[in-house]
Amino acid sequence: MPSKTSPGRVPLYRQVQDVLLQRLDSGRLQPGDRLPPETDLAAELRVNRLTVRQAIGELTRAGRLVTRQGSGTFVAPPPRHFPIELVASYIDGPDGLGGAFASVGRTLSETLVGSEVVLGGSAPQAEEYLPARRLRRVDSVLEVDGEPWFANSVWMDDRRFAGIDRHLQDGVPMYTVWRDVYGVRLKAAWRSFAAAAASPRVAELLGVPAGAPVLLRDGLNLDEDGLPAVYINRSCRSDRVRFVANYLQVD
Repeated sequence: MPSKTSPGRVPLYRQVQDVLLQRLDSGRLQPGDRLPPETDLAAELRVNRLTVRQAIGELTRAGRLVTRQGSGTFVAPPPRHFPIELVASYIDGPDGLGGAFASVGRTLSETLVGSEVVLGGSAPQAEEYLPARRLRRVDSVLEVDGEPWFANSVWMDDRRFAGIDRHLQDGVPMYTVWRDVYGVRLKAAWRSFAAAAASPRVAELLGVPAGAPVLLRDGLNLDEDGLPAVYINRSCRSDRVRFVANYLQVD
């Protein structure tokens, strides 16, 4: 239930928006599902109907919901995927994120903000690729020269990477810990990119207003045997980051 707004707190409509986002991201609300009437949501969340309407409007503008005149509000269909074939490389190598920043004289560090074992059914996207495992979710912020640029949520096998929290306390990037502490080198299997609005939590971590545009990047990493090892969800500040795909000329 959202808490009443006070100075410095997240506005109520943003809190309602975050509740609805959690239901969308967890799969509780599926594409095509109709949302309950505004009055029902307002009663459930103990807020004003206009607050619910404002939250729904924000999610509609972000493309997560769609309103059909005379029918109600529905969960929008998932975006269409356009595959691009790339050559995979180890993410801890010189072509990785840390190496990219180091090559231009900038420093990438990682700060742990949360870690927990997740219950089955609470992370359907990660569980799709890492089935029948005890999963740990690690939340962190990647900083460039001390400024937050990326908010990460990473799911991994809790037994394989036992105690990883302890090794992330000193600002060392997670991919370095996987390599140096656990002896696991990872390759990217795939990445997807989509525009999104920063949830209140992501906004707080990145130091941007709630609802600010971010680039959402999901991805799966494989170990050296080609087995799924890590699922990553990363929110990138759109005022700091852009991705450029260079096309190699092939005869």
